[in-house]
Amino acid sequence: MKQPTRYEITEKIKGIVEGKISRDSVDDWVNYYISHDDEIEMIDIEAWHYLTELGTMCVQIAPNEYLYTTDDLLKLVKEYT
Repeated sequence: MKQPTRYEITEKIKGIVEGKISRDSVDDWVNYYISHDDEIEMIDIEAWHYLTELGTMCVQIAPNEYLYTTDDLLKLVKEYT
């Protein structure tokens, strides 16, 4: 199984920011890859770090409230693209 690309990860973040994708669904997507890390063909280690950081940014601290803001997500995109 190939790891998600930086482009794919960025598209997920854009989906969250634009309200097209829920953070919960992105969190499930990230966790799928993290839980199957032993099956992943690592092509881009920076993309892997990008993916794992996105996973931490989807942590919910209260109903409809997340540890990281939309601005934090956008900073993450700038950092990895």
